Amino acid sequence: MTVPPCRFSIAESDAPIELLPRDLSGWRQGNVGVDYVHRLDSGCDGPELVVQALTHGNEICGANALLWLLENQIQPVKGALTLIFANVGAYQTFDPQRPFASRCLDEDMNRIWLPERLNCPDTHETHRAVELLPYIENADSVLDLHSTTFAVAPMLIYPQTAGNTEFAERLGFPFPQLQYDLGSYHRGILISEHQRHAAEGVSLVAECGQHFAKSTSQQALAVALGFIAQHGMLDSAVEIPEWGYAADDLAGYYRIDRVLNAQTEHFRFTESVSGFEQYAKGELIATDDQTLIAAPFDNCTLIMPARVPVAGEEAVTLAERLYQKDEK
Repeated sequence: MTVPPCRFSIAESDAPIELLPRDLSGWRQGNVGVDYVHRLDSGCDGPELVVQALTHGNEICGANALLWLLENQIQPVKGALTLIFANVGAYQTFDPQRPFASRCLDEDMNRIWLPERLNCPDTHETHRAVELLPYIENADSVLDLHSTTFAVAPMLIYPQTAGNTEFAERLGFPFPQLQYDLGSYHRGILISEHQRHAAEGVSLVAECGQHFAKSTSQQALAVALGFIAQHGMLDSAVEIPEWGYAADDLAGYYRIDRVLNAQTEHFRFTESVSGFEQYAKGELIATDDQTLIAAPFDNCTLIMPARVPVAGEEAVTLAERLYQKDEK
């Protein structure tokens, strides 16, 4: 099949670059025969966890969190913990003048976790996913660490299962939580692939804040350590840092409804947006050439709008805000 190139805006970034990518070469050789994969085995019975970073190469917060775990020699007290630096090839292309360009080499690595793609890998990202797939499929629980283009609230994204919802509650996550029905959101995202193999397991994406901000790396580390701790696998002597960000009135529960793609190069939002803007049913959200795009339901919330919409690509996810956290 023909895969469209990994697209990005080459416009100057307005994201503060407080942290630059670190050299990962010292961690290339893991202990499982796959580059940049480290399995920490306690030798005792317990869950099999995976924490993945760099699904997108420019989202460095997860890499910083994994580096902290490795450099501080964090070991699970039971079970096993596998740490994955995923798209290192893209990460290594980082250019501070074009900081979004290192997102991927050939295609979005969080859209390819499908049998029809991984049975016949034909891009850098699919070949790498084939290497990583056994660890994802065999894990009891998976945490995938990400960051966002705009400075919006951190969030958890997960399939709407009792196990995920209950785990998020135990995590004490005071930020937005976005839930979706397995099979109705993006096909091919990592946590959906994991959830299909571990129906009773936990499958989470943590969006930790804006790319390259110091607070985002702190948020990623807090989420990762909390994830390990809530599985009963973190030594009690290890201190979990505070969240990198303060909670605000966006905290609550959202149901992901659909993804809007830009149909033409003329897709435009009707106002400057960065995420979590809310619209009543019928309010105009965007235009796409001559097409008017209105909110299809009340409490319609924009999630991760594209910085520069590209024809044929995702422009924004629409989610319905269900209730605030203290209303549940």
